[in-house]
Amino acid sequence: MSAAGIARAIIADLDHYAVWANERLLACAERLGEAPLRHRFTQGALPILDNLVHLVSSDRRWLARWQEAPLPPGLTAADLPGVAAVRQAWRDLASRRAAYLALLDDAALGAVIRWPDADGARALLRWQAIVQCANHGTQHRSEIAAMLTDCGQSPGDLDFGLWCRTAADRAPAT
Repeated sequence: MSAAGIARAIIADLDHYAVWANERLLACAERLGEAPLRHRFTQGALPILDNLVHLVSSDRRWLARWQEAPLPPGLTAADLPGVAAVRQAWRDLASRRAAYLALLDDAALGAVIRWPDADGARALLRWQAIVQCANHGTQHRSEIAAMLTDCGQSPGDLDFGLWCRTAADRAPAT
């Protein structure tokens, strides 16, 4: 595989991994009642539901940045009041994001993207912004996983390596 092909494969794998890891969290979260979903376990993290909403909201906004489109408004738990609503928002986003990522070539991945920020304008190479989104998701998924574990609903290992080892079992042969 060429270096360009490897870069596109990494981007696609990070996206597929996020869908898999998010679904593991959602499966555990839907077994909780309302009180644990809204409980603040630590000063450093949002409650489980708010953290899930933040993650899908951020991912939507990152997709808009990659596309150099206007940013959608941030979402709150009032917009997505339960796990089912979060799951549906993520499914909708995942299909749009996968379709967009599949169209990117080397030039598009290496292009500078810019967006307004409270401190002025921000800029990253598109591939860097995609990796930033994946990295941001890792942070929040780990916070959510710890809180779910505290509630007796551990999602188990969320390692990228586990996803890689088991991806062949989920994908049709090519």
